[in-house]
Amino acid sequence: MGEDIYRYERRNLALIVTGRFESLLGAAALLVAMPLYILDKTNSGMMMSIFTILGILSRLITTPIGGVLGDRINRKAIMVLLDELRGILLFATWLIAINNKLSVAVLLVFRAILSFLDGLFDGPTSAMFGDVVRKENMKRATSLNALANSGANIIGPIVGSMLYGYYGLSNVLLLTALLYILSGISEMFIIYKHVPRDSKIKFLSEISEGIKFVFTRRGLTFLFTFAIVINFLMSPLFSVAFPYIVRSVLKFSPTQFGTLEVFATVGALVGNFAIMFFLHKLSSKTLISSGLMLEQFLMVVLSIIIMPYFHLDNIAIYIVFAVVIFTTTFLNVLVNVPIISNLQILVPSQLRSRVFSILTLFAMGSTPISSALYGYLLDKVNPFWLFFAVNVISTVVIIAFLLNAPEDAYDPNLANHEA
Repeated sequence: MGEDIYRYERRNLALIVTGRFESLLGAAALLVAMPLYILDKTNSGMMMSIFTILGILSRLITTPIGGVLGDRINRKAIMVLLDELRGILLFATWLIAINNKLSVAVLLVFRAILSFLDGLFDGPTSAMFGDVVRKENMKRATSLNALANSGANIIGPIVGSMLYGYYGLSNVLLLTALLYILSGISEMFIIYKHVPRDSKIKFLSEISEGIKFVFTRRGLTFLFTFAIVINFLMSPLFSVAFPYIVRSVLKFSPTQFGTLEVFATVGALVGNFAIMFFLHKLSSKTLISSGLMLEQFLMVVLSIIIMPYFHLDNIAIYIVFAVVIFTTTFLNVLVNVPIISNLQILVPSQLRSRVFSILTLFAMGSTPISSALYGYLLDKVNPFWLFFAVNVISTVVIIAFLLNAPEDAYDPNLANHEA
């Protein structure tokens, strides 16, 4: 019996990783091409912020719903259905594009619908991964999944920027549609047993059950507060301000913009390797605190170096961006890996979809306001000074967190023991 389980485990893991690679490859290409299209059509920081806000708000609305459904309905069926629906949506948008009827407004509507479906997809997918892999193999399985994700995020931006630069957005839409459809087909062959619950779904009470679990853990509550503040500050910095500075101010090419995304992914990939083979013996507190401080120090240095007062040409600025982005994403892994690993151990399967969805909800919930604010400010003030000011404020927030965080903020197992 054990051999049969192990055989299915390997099969399921291969199918999940393959499906995620296919869909993430297309999504990464699309998330490079769509902002480039909007900036080329409008050259407006406000339009970039609207694009970002639509994606975030749509996802926030459906993320809690997806969490409840993921704990009550067959998670495999949800994965397959949503991948196929996203593929059909992208194919329809491609038909609009090749008939020369694609506008910025249409693309914004498409962005909202796609993010709506993404929100339903996230919670069940995260929870299912823990169901089909045994605990003793979880670390290696998670590493394999991370490597596949990193590979998709390396190749996707290159493909997206090159396809957009040479052939336009329509080809990126078609590629992504085909990849989503292939992902759904591969996920159909996952061997998964769903155990239904007889009681009726009560969305509000089941969401509140997940929230109650979170807020009975002091360390998690502290982490949530920190995540809300730091996401308010930093998330729009990279989704709104960074593309605006790179494309509209510095006039980087689509290929240059896409390759900067690749440096970020390679940094994360190297960080995961470092954790697996060299840094895994360090405590969570050491990894998190050192990662946060070094990462933010580099961001402040970057915001100073790119100031026009230093008269660096675009090639020099591109090299600086590449080095800092690679290093900061490497350090970001040192922060995220111990937190995510501990959460996988802490959260029981019957609550996993809801808790992960609530984590996403709290982390992303503050960013629509800041995205709108940054979009407005980019059209009114010097974008380099805005970039610098946000990084200084974020540094102060991080220092305050490190000085005041309780020990169970670094170790959810300790929080679970106290609970």
